[in-house]
Order: sequence, then C-alpha cells, then structure tokens
Amino acid sequence: MSKPTAANDKVSTRKPAAGRKPAKARAARPAAKAAPGKPRRSASARKPSGTRQRRTSSAPAVPSRLFDVTNAQHRAFEGALEWIPLEQITLAKNPRRDISPEGIDRLAGMLMGGQLQATIGRRTAPEQVLLYAGQRRFLAAKRSHELAGGEGYEGRKPVAVLLVLLLDYEPTARDIRRIQAQENQYEELSMRDRQCQFEDCWLDRAGLPEQERLASVCEELGISATLARNLRRQLTLPVDLRVRVADRPTGDQLSITMANVLAEMNEISPELTEAVAARITTSEHHQQALTSIGAFVQRTVVENEDLYAVRLDEGLAILDGREHIERARAHLTDPGRETLATAIACKPEELDPELGKLAERAERASFKLDVDRALRERASAGRYAWVYDRGADYADAVWVIAAEFVIGAIHEAMDGLETQPVRDESYFGAAKVSDEDTKQAAAADRERRAEARERQQSAQNSNLGLGHDIAAGLMDPRSEQLDAVRRILAHLLVEHYAPIIAYGAGWSDRARQQPVGDTGRFEPKHIDAILDGELQRALEDPDPLHGILQLLSRWAAAFVLDVNGVPATGPLGSGRVARKLARALPEGSSELRTAVWELIRPMLSPHLAELNRDAFLTDDTLAPAADLAVHRAESALADVDLGEERLAA
Repeated sequence: MSKPTAANDKVSTRKPAAGRKPAKARAARPAAKAAPGKPRRSASARKPSGTRQRRTSSAPAVPSRLFDVTNAQHRAFEGALEWIPLEQITLAKNPRRDISPEGIDRLAGMLMGGQLQATIGRRTAPEQVLLYAGQRRFLAAKRSHELAGGEGYEGRKPVAVLLVLLLDYEPTARDIRRIQAQENQYEELSMRDRQCQFEDCWLDRAGLPEQERLASVCEELGISATLARNLRRQLTLPVDLRVRVADRPTGDQLSITMANVLAEMNEISPELTEAVAARITTSEHHQQALTSIGAFVQRTVVENEDLYAVRLDEGLAILDGREHIERARAHLTDPGRETLATAIACKPEELDPELGKLAERAERASFKLDVDRALRERASAGRYAWVYDRGADYADAVWVIAAEFVIGAIHEAMDGLETQPVRDESYFGAAKVSDEDTKQAAAADRERRAEARERQQSAQNSNLGLGHDIAAGLMDPRSEQLDAVRRILAHLLVEHYAPIIAYGAGWSDRARQQPVGDTGRFEPKHIDAILDGELQRALEDPDPLHGILQLLSRWAAAFVLDVNGVPATGPLGSGRVARKLARALPEGSSELRTAVWELIRPMLSPHLAELNRDAFLTDDTLAPAADLAVHRAESALADVDLGEERLAA
C-alpha cells in the first residue's frame, strides 16, 4: 500500500510491537516484460504520482490496498496507532455539516469513560496530524473540556488525546471519500450533507457514461441506486428547495417523492415549480399535493396572478384570441421574444407592433382557438408545457407555460382561417340575391350568429372553468366555507322537514316542551318556537359538522319515538305526522333507512333499539358495537350489591 514518496524513502526507526518480529525488507519486484512489438515505457515517461488523471474509460480503477479485504496474505498494516494530543489535530474537509449538539454531548460523555474505536489520519508535520475520519469524536473530545465536572459529569476528566490510526502515505481524494463514507455510516448524514457529498462525487466522475458513473458513485458512497437517482434529481432543484427535502417531512419540508415531482417540473418550468413549492407550507398542503398534484397545480395557477400557465383540455378549452394574446405579451421573456419574432417572420424590434395588429385582428374576427389533440401534443413534444399523467383512464392534464407558444398557435390558426373563402348563407345563396340591402342583412345576420356563438362558447368555458376551480377549491376548504355548508343544510332541513324536526325534538327534549295547565303533563311547544331553538343551536355550535348532527339527530329521532308516549291528536300528534314520516323515509329506500339507523342507533336505549330494529333492518348484519342491554339496562334497587353481607361478617 506504500507509495513512492520522500517520506517512504527514509529508513523507519519505529520499534516493532511487543511479540512481533521485525518485518523483513521487501524483495525488489522483477521488471515486467514488455509485450512483443511494444517498447517498454521508461520511468521518466511515467506521470508523477501526485498528478490526478480523470478516468474516461469504463475500465475499473485499481482499488487502494487500504480497502483490499480479499487478500488473506496481508498480515501487516502499513500504519501505526498512536495517542495524539488534541492541540495537534486538524480536521480534513468532511461532507458532514449538520451535527447534532445533543449527539456531541452524549459522545463526549462516552469518550470521557475511554476511547475504543480509533480515528484515521496522517502526519503532515512532526507535531501536526490531519484527521480524515473521526470528526464527531474530535468535536466531542473538545466538548468534554466544557462538560467535565459539570452537572451529570461529576468526577469525569476531559479528554486530552485521541487514538489515531496514522497512515504512512497521503491518500487520494477518492480514498478520503471512501474513508469518510464508511465513517459516516455510524450516524447518517443529513439530507443536505448527502446532497453535497453526492454532488462532489458525481462531478469527479464527469466523462463516464451515465450508468457507469452512477454505479461508481454508489460503490464509493455505499448507497443504493434508488437513493443515488433521488439525489441526482434533487441536485437539479434550486438551492432553496433542496434544503427543504427531508426523509420525514414536517411543516414546509418536502418529502423525497415530492422533491422528485418538483424536479421533473423544474426541467420544464422553474417558475411553476417555485410557485407550487411556495404553497406547500404545512403537512396538510404536502399531503394534498401528493394526493392530487394536478388539482394542486390548478389551484396554484388560479391563485397566483403573476404565474403564466394556461391549461389545455382537449375538446373543452377554447382560448379567446385577443385575451390570450394580451396576457401572453405581458409574460414574454427575451428568448421567447426572439423565438416568436422568428415564428411570425418579423424583426425583434417590430414584434410589439405586430402583436398589437394581431390582437386587433383577433378582436375583429372574434377569433377563438380550439384546443385539440394536435395542439396538446405539439406543446408537450416541444417542452412548452408541463404534463401531468393522470393514468390510463383519463387524458393527461397539460399546462402551457411558454407565452410564445400560445401567441404562435393563435397567429398560425388565424393565417389559415383568412385563406378560406367566406361562404354564402344557404338561403341567400339559393335565391341568387345580391343587392346591397340583402348583403347588409346577411352581414348583420352573420354578426348576430357570431355573437351568439361567442356567448355560448364563453359560457361553456366559464362552466368548465368552474368545475376545475371547484375541484381545486375543495382541496383546502376554508372555515367560512364550512360554516356556509352548515347554514345551507340547516335552512334546507328546516324548510323541507319542519314538522318532522319539531316532532322529534318536541317529544324527546324537555327544553322544547311546556306544561299543560296543572295536570303535571308536558307537551311540545309551538312548532315555530321549536324550530327557532333547534336552528339556533345548530348555527351556534363551534363545530359546523357537530351543528348539522344536532339538527339531523332531532330529525332522525322522529322515526324512532315510542308512539305509545305520543298522543295521536294535536299539532304534533303521531296521527298527523305519520304521513309526513312515510314520505320522508319510504319503505323501499333501504340505503337511506340504513344510514338513518347507523346515525341514531348508538343513541338509542335497548328498549327503543329493539322496538325499531325491524323497521330499519331486514337481517342481523349490523350487530351493536357494545352490549347496550347491559350498559343501559333498567335496574332495581334490590339488584344492587350494597355489600351488606361483607359488613355483617
């Protein structure tokens, strides 16, 4: 393993370890025979050992003997174990930058009890050692001087020396990376440090084929191919996004899966990537983005007015010519302006006047661009759009992010439209009428029809856009929206089922009843009073869902009351409400009846559950979750164990 350096030419004066014989001088190796027809390369023609050569071929490099564990004949190791004072140690460059202070404190406590595992370094001067492996142990040893004798470290003495395995040669950069990669397996690097470590190793192998380059990096760092590909994708992200990647994301951090999605998006549109990543500020947003990245992107596009992205839905989207020309002009970049000037055959300085003329022509002609499969495929193939694959059963979602593509498509379609002759209306063409009044009438009719088509197309686009906005808006409903849902459902229930709600609440809640003279009996209050109370209770509940459950439970209670306790006559008598109950919950609506039973069943006593079971269920498939007969059964005083026998004993 020794290399021909000046340090190795000196005669070693180191004494052999106890019980070990001095090593014999190595015999000189015989000179290798030159191949026939090839001259032997002279020593002067060889490159110095310090010259670094970049590998450009696929031939594997000869491994350093420092890592050769396959040759059992090597008994001796060219190095020495020595105790080195801390003040003589200097740290070499290490990929680990994120170090836990708590971990350093724990390791310092362990080192104050004694060091067992050696670090690896090399003497650069008689009183100076460069440490390649053992960064955390060195930091912990220095930290021990602050902790020794303090709370929790009583009676401990600080670490003064480290056990170092001193190499007898200067390792190459590749050797150092392999040493540190093995060392860092004891405590895994942070994601940011792994990215930096991978980047250094990846750049060092520039020139190799992609697969061999990846395999070489995996071998050197001791990582899997999957992790290497993930790190490779993360390196394409901006630095402010790379630092947010974590194995177990919290807050605004990004998972590895989300980072891969953003890396693919970043190749097409860095602006869209930054906008989407900026919206991921909580774990809920992160989960929403992973669940449906298409809806998440659409919501981002709708909310961010500064972001340019136009969704192209085949057969559904129709782009207004003037509107999209003006919008795209505001987002043209310098490269985009050059591309567009070439596409419409004008000079770059003449582009703005030409776009103004194009917008006026589109407005006069009420031009609309139909989105078809060919347009979507052109945008995707030319990398003018970000495409989200929604699976085999659905068409891909396409967002054009290049403003020059939209203007170019409109310009091309309008040129093709103007070359087509204008057709005569069938009525006037058949009559062969060509006087001036008739022509004006025909022109007015065509204009009226064009305006009608424009209104129809605009309405269709608005309706389809509403569907996309609804899908995006429901991903993260606001508290105001949930409260609005509560108010809508509450008023609908009260409006359509007023007698049923009053019947259920009036006979099941004493607060909704009033005394009947001096008879000691109670009856429900007036229907309006009951409904006002129930509606107020539902709307004032802090939880919108719980408020709806309050109202629905009173509605469902009307179907499970014991009619023996309800008079047949009166405003809320069982006879008057029976027909309304039958219409609200017909006999044949098995799914609705099952849902009502599942809602009200956990609230019923065993008596009411047994009384109404057959009316809601046809079999015994729904068993109670708990033994309600025991839990809520009626009991007598004689059945209660008062412990009298034990007291008597």
